[in-house]
Amino acid sequence: MFTSGSKKAVGLATKRIALKSRFYSDHAAAANRDTKSIVQISQSNIYRFGDPNFAAPVFRDVHWTVGEGENWAVIGTGSKQKTALLQTLLGHLRITPPPPLPEGLFPFLSDPPRDPHTCVALVSFAHRSRAAGGAFYDYTSRYGAVREEDRITLRESMFGEYDFLNIEPKGGRVKTPAEIAQDEVKKGIFEDLTSRLGLFPLLDLPLIALSNGQTRRARIVKAILSEPELLVLDEPLTGLDVNTRPILLDVLRSLHESRSPRIIMGLRMQDPVPDWISHLALVTGETILTGVKDEIMSKHAEHHAKEAENRTASTTQSYLQPGLDHGKPVVDMRDVNVSYGPRKVLKNINWTIREGQRWHLQGANGSGKTTLLSLLTGDHPQSYTQRGGSNLELFSRPRQRIPTPLLRSLIGVVSPELANAYPRRAGVSVFDVVGTGFDGGFVPGGKDGVGKGLEGALSDEVRQWRVKRVREVLNGLGPTSWETETGSFAAGDELLAPNEVFSRRDFVDLSGGEQSIVLLMRALVSHPQLVLLDEVWSGMDENMVRAARRYLCEGGVGSDQAVVVISHWEEEVPWTVRDGLKRFKLDDGEGQEL
Repeated sequence: MFTSGSKKAVGLATKRIALKSRFYSDHAAAANRDTKSIVQISQSNIYRFGDPNFAAPVFRDVHWTVGEGENWAVIGTGSKQKTALLQTLLGHLRITPPPPLPEGLFPFLSDPPRDPHTCVALVSFAHRSRAAGGAFYDYTSRYGAVREEDRITLRESMFGEYDFLNIEPKGGRVKTPAEIAQDEVKKGIFEDLTSRLGLFPLLDLPLIALSNGQTRRARIVKAILSEPELLVLDEPLTGLDVNTRPILLDVLRSLHESRSPRIIMGLRMQDPVPDWISHLALVTGETILTGVKDEIMSKHAEHHAKEAENRTASTTQSYLQPGLDHGKPVVDMRDVNVSYGPRKVLKNINWTIREGQRWHLQGANGSGKTTLLSLLTGDHPQSYTQRGGSNLELFSRPRQRIPTPLLRSLIGVVSPELANAYPRRAGVSVFDVVGTGFDGGFVPGGKDGVGKGLEGALSDEVRQWRVKRVREVLNGLGPTSWETETGSFAAGDELLAPNEVFSRRDFVDLSGGEQSIVLLMRALVSHPQLVLLDEVWSGMDENMVRAARRYLCEGGVGSDQAVVVISHWEEEVPWTVRDGLKRFKLDDGEGQEL
């Protein structure tokens, strides 16, 4: 006897099988495909396109076979290398010698022949690529005073192209019974996925009002609805709250087991490997180790032990002085509210942040964390209208009395929105990008690329200090601090050679992790009174994360600065409760200190 729940599950599974059946010409072809590998690379080197023949390969002597029914994850000690291997599956790198035809890289697509460009999809959550353009876009428009009913909703933006959401015929054309039935099947799958991933109640909200984690979930659903046969997800867990991660992993597991689609995940080294993953590809430098999960994890156990030791050391060597509860208030919120018509986002928030304090801001995706931070940075229009400004004070002054340009020079910010919006223009160096942190802008300017100041001119003394400060931060967080396991930072205003070379590189040419660490330098360079670190480790490899944590704990931020870390991973916060860390949690718009 089936319960109603089990009937629904069986029904959804049946729908998926019915939808998937279009890929099979007959039962014989399906049986033949089950004997073929999903991915096949045999003793090949992998190169970047355009590299000269004598260039060193990105990966050497790669042997990687993904069999049907196996559950694979790709893990990299460096995110750059991991992502490069995943992009190889999309044809973005050159395999030499190439997998032999007719089966090629994807044997399971060879009979009947299908185009990998339409059957294999990659969803990456890295920062905006070079191809996306070099201009800055105003991410603060998500808070603009536009009428909500005029905004593009999640349903329209992400899923408006799918006709199955409009069972009624468009343009006067009458759908056939077969088309209607197919639309209903697809709609059922759409409703199942959006319900399980907590997106269904959000479909008619403006896309720009959604949190980073909610948008990530929607992108995964959209990729699944495009019906690839193989879906590659690069770091799908980053930015998701602790309650959402197991739900997403359960969805991915069920899809993979039903082959609708097959899933290969890319994970950071610090991410937990799901129990249902059976095989790993471990990327270390130019070498790729592949095999059964337990064997690969065992081979790399020494590395994990060393990483745990380093992580413990980085969290205990702290310059933080516990008990700094009597410093000057940097932020003082009293009964702060934010609402859009009847929808309340923040409800009577009371929170005081003082000099020297370290806070961990917690909360599920969509709980209001980003909105709260936007009040502090001046990006949200309602930061000006909090009951005349009396219940929101920043740096001991009512918010309304602080010009926004000044506010941006007083607060150092790292966030996914800023990282994606930051211009990627050719010719703008790392030094230039770090230098924009003094004035809080996005376009380098002034002599030596350290800005012009809020008054439009800098004295020689201030300009020289700014140049010196950029060099200090580059020495603290540059390649000498993270290119080796035992990297260290050096004080001084003369750049060490590797950091000097790095400072001249174009920002647009850096990897996602390198761009993230440069934007952290930008947030810290002016020694701001308040530092907001929202998903600060995004894209960084483990050496970069270790170096940044060490720098933050060992003097990179001083006892006169307040720091708020926003992360869904407790272990990612550089400080611990033992160091004096405080925690503030948002739950459905309401906040309390834990």
